[in-house]
Amino acid sequence: MNKKEYREKSKIIRAGLDIDKISVLIVKQIRNTSVYINSNNVMLYYPKNGELNLLSLSSDNKNFYLPRIVGEDIVPCSWCDSDELVLSKYNTFEPQRESAACECIDLIILPGLCADKNKNRLGYGKGCYDRFLEKCAAATIFAVPQKLLFDSIPAEFHDKKADIIITENAVIL
Repeated sequence: MNKKEYREKSKIIRAGLDIDKISVLIVKQIRNTSVYINSNNVMLYYPKNGELNLLSLSSDNKNFYLPRIVGEDIVPCSWCDSDELVLSKYNTFEPQRESAACECIDLIILPGLCADKNKNRLGYGKGCYDRFLEKCAAATIFAVPQKLLFDSIPAEFHDKKADIIITENAVIL
């Protein structure tokens, strides 16, 4: 299958999952990783269209950031759960605070559709996170439901792998 076919298949599979339950289990997994425990500045994403909701992590004693799209690029913006968010051109909610330097981010938790056991991840095809990760040295976690973890997915030279893949059942380092 090609990337487009994996995206279509992943959306169908995801629609049949109990994302709320899986999100709770994955949050527990994330909280138990040393990279999360040792991070002070964590970039999350605001979930859309059936994505995992990991925002409950924001109750932890850390500084949190959400992405904002500026042009074609992602910039991290500090965020707390009482902040007002604005709907972006990509139909995601974004903070309106000043952007932060990506050097201050310790950990980025990436959104997307599916991954493979080699830590390749497949997003929505715009390449925003791949470009962002080229500039940012933070550790990365890609959280994904177990049913969306494949043996292998197509990857190109510019596709950035995650450092860690986390499902409700496993942590792949």
